[in-house]
Amino acid sequence: MGFFKRALRPFALLVISTPLLLFAQNRFILVNDGIMPPKEVKKIEQMGQELYEKTKIPVFVAAVADLNKTRPVDLLENIKKDYPTYILLYFSTKPMAVNIFASDDARKLIDIDQILSPLPWRGTIRPVMSPAFSKNENVKYEVALFNGYADIVDQIAKSMGVELESSVGSKSRTTFQIVRAIFYTIFAFVLLQFIIKRKKRAKE
Repeated sequence: MGFFKRALRPFALLVISTPLLLFAQNRFILVNDGIMPPKEVKKIEQMGQELYEKTKIPVFVAAVADLNKTRPVDLLENIKKDYPTYILLYFSTKPMAVNIFASDDARKLIDIDQILSPLPWRGTIRPVMSPAFSKNENVKYEVALFNGYADIVDQIAKSMGVELESSVGSKSRTTFQIVRAIFYTIFAFVLLQFIIKRKKRAKE
């Protein structure tokens, strides 16, 4: 019996520790109500983990379906218990809302106004959520959250003077901004032409 107990001990420890390991894998995504796909979840966790290891600054994400059921104030209450320095990217689909909450010291490391700007050439979240970007809501939410998180992580890394191997890189973000700017330019041009034609018809 002693032999079997010693042989089974590693397996027992593995079973006990498995829930902890699974929890650790989703350390920075506090809530995901089916909004972010597994691929993006994995990449966000990778970026968040590397940033935390190198700067000790956690960047959390909450992608909730209903703001009234998962309020940011409740999430922040739990975060503050364990992390004096923190950043939370909060997003809800009902009602539509996006915000960035941060401790005073973390707030100095990022440009929140820029990240949340509605201007296509400046913001990385809200412009993507516009109907002009895509009619597919799932696509809009996924891209907006991923871009916003990547922007926050990269800004912190730059402010702290560290390099992240998991970073999506400025080239990818710049390319996306160029494509987005072109798209909105075309959209604005089409809208302007529509307005001009309506005015001409009104005069006639």
